[in-house]
Amino acid sequence: MVKNFNLDPEFYDLQVNWQERLKKEKNFFVKLIKERNIKKILDVGCGTARHAQMFSSLADNITAIDPSSGMIDYARKNVIKSANVTLMNGGFEDLNMLPVGGFDLVVSLGNTLPILGSRKKVKHALKSVRKKLGEKGAAVFQFLNFEPRIMENNRFNKPKIIKKNGKVYFFIKHFEYGKLKARLDFLIAMLSNDGDVEDFYSDSSLLCTLRVNLFLKMAKNAGFKKIELVSPDGNGLFDKKKHVSLYAILQK
Repeated sequence: MVKNFNLDPEFYDLQVNWQERLKKEKNFFVKLIKERNIKKILDVGCGTARHAQMFSSLADNITAIDPSSGMIDYARKNVIKSANVTLMNGGFEDLNMLPVGGFDLVVSLGNTLPILGSRKKVKHALKSVRKKLGEKGAAVFQFLNFEPRIMENNRFNKPKIIKKNGKVYFFIKHFEYGKLKARLDFLIAMLSNDGDVEDFYSDSSLLCTLRVNLFLKMAKNAGFKKIELVSPDGNGLFDKKKHVSLYAILQK
């Protein structure tokens, strides 16, 4: 990892058009929450807690947890406005501090599961999540489609350009498929008004290559009895030959 300027959580927040993303995703969650009469939600890997804030108007109690204390602090100061959201610092390995069977819905969005980096950690996460679900509870995981052809055709995310404090920031993500681990390269360049690069941040992370068949096997081994794979817009079935990401809905 190489970084010159301090990358605070605001930069992660800025790279996503949250108004547009939440508008696209809200109907999927509204339907899910209403159909299952969900009251208590746990969001694991919540980041800056934009989804948790959205969930606060849809359910009675939201717990949002993230391993980055910086993300949690940023969310508390800048994002969370609702009294029914509890923010906590921790990850999948810290779920034992939460009550067994205490949630109607557990979500892990934005590719959080593959970011764990290894199959062993993903297996442990799935088992830990299942323990937190009530008798009729469900879990929703959102992650990339790691089929080789799909990854090859979508190696680069569309660049994002953000203006902040008189500077221009250029965001780019690159994915490289690997049989066991895929590589994510993340670059931010800070540009002057003349377009010259003044500073930069780069980071490479290894993701668990969570192909759909592997995920299904892991989820079943973790004890989930019913698994539904949904398209990224939440409106249809997932097609591994076409879609770049998916929702997986798991039931005990």
